[in-house]
Amino acid sequence: MKASRKWLRKCGQLIAGSAIALSLGARTQGPRAATNGELPALSPETLFSTAAEEMCSPSVEDAREAASVTPAGGDLPARRYVVDPYPTFNGLALDVENDRVVMSDQNRKSLLSFPRDRGNNPTAPTEPTEQIVGPHTEIGYVAGVELDRQRREIFVANNDIEDRIAVFDYKSDGDVRPKRHLYTPHQTWGISLNAAHDEIAISIQQLSAISIYRRTASGLEAPRRVIKGPRTRMADPHGIRWDADHHEIAVANHGNAAEITAYSSDDPTRASLTKTDGGKFWDPSISFFAENAEGDTPPLRTIQGPHTQLNWPMGIDLDDVHNEIAVANNGADSVLIFARTASGDVAPLRVIRGKQTGVSSPMAVAIDTQHEEVWVANYGDHSALVFSRDASGDVTPKRIIRNAPAGTPTAGFGNPYALAYDSKRDQLLVPN
Repeated sequence: MKASRKWLRKCGQLIAGSAIALSLGARTQGPRAATNGELPALSPETLFSTAAEEMCSPSVEDAREAASVTPAGGDLPARRYVVDPYPTFNGLALDVENDRVVMSDQNRKSLLSFPRDRGNNPTAPTEPTEQIVGPHTEIGYVAGVELDRQRREIFVANNDIEDRIAVFDYKSDGDVRPKRHLYTPHQTWGISLNAAHDEIAISIQQLSAISIYRRTASGLEAPRRVIKGPRTRMADPHGIRWDADHHEIAVANHGNAAEITAYSSDDPTRASLTKTDGGKFWDPSISFFAENAEGDTPPLRTIQGPHTQLNWPMGIDLDDVHNEIAVANNGADSVLIFARTASGDVAPLRVIRGKQTGVSSPMAVAIDTQHEEVWVANYGDHSALVFSRDASGDVTPKRIIRNAPAGTPTAGFGNPYALAYDSKRDQLLVPN
């Protein structure tokens, strides 16, 4: 019996690993508590190694004896955790007039606000002025962030499970309920506000679409119009920016294209279901649409091709003063700046990339023309970087906002839904 109990204990640790990445918040009280040392920062090797002392392969005798053992049940604590205890920046929005920068945190499910000029300590974490976090916030797999600078409201898009946009006041802090929420299609990612039209535009990965709503839309309200269809050439859209001055909407596409269609209504049991007619891979792109576009409308122009260097483009922002557009180029650890009117297979005007930059899996950018700065939210380095607006090449940032001590690795979890054990390499594999 001793041998079989030992096997159950060791093997049970591996089996229980399926819950490790799926219950990240079970032992912590939120990002601030976590940064006080409740859970240690781990190296990537420690994070993903099972450190098993023996193979999970019982003998025949062990298996027979194990079958006779009554398994434990009830509310059991985990044996150990694979967890990143610190926030990871994702979406980013800047309000220069109100001296505020807001970033979404996908790891701890929160929103963090900082004064615009913070980040002068290059190694220590930066304390946020407000952090919206907790079960009442309705913040989950959080993505894009937008600010209504006039009304001092924060819009945040949930990409998965929650499927909604939550709206908060600037001074909201802690576990607070949103002042209103809008239910949106599955996998909403980016959000952009047009104050003049009093409307918001959102990008939807699942449908390869853009939906436009009233700014104050709430509940199950329908969009005013939708841009969607094969002629749009949208494919897994993420970052979105409404250019009110030029009456355009720009959106960044990963290039994963799939058309979702309805099942045949001849079968009444399947009439309300949907299916995909296969998929294809296109080159990543940035598409520009007329702001009043609707339905299956072609873009006005598209930046696409090998010379663009686009690779998993995420958040985008517009510089109306210098007529430029910047994109967080996640797949190549870089920020690309193009002419706003660029079209086709064109090279960027500037590229921020290299070891000195600290750019690591960037998710969002924001341009501050008043202070001549560009902000970058890193997903791979627990940091947000501030560069000179015209920075190019392998340059050091002017300031760094950190949500963990310098050098702290990230687990890299985005939205884990499964777990596998590689017995040959003794590793846990976590797809996102």
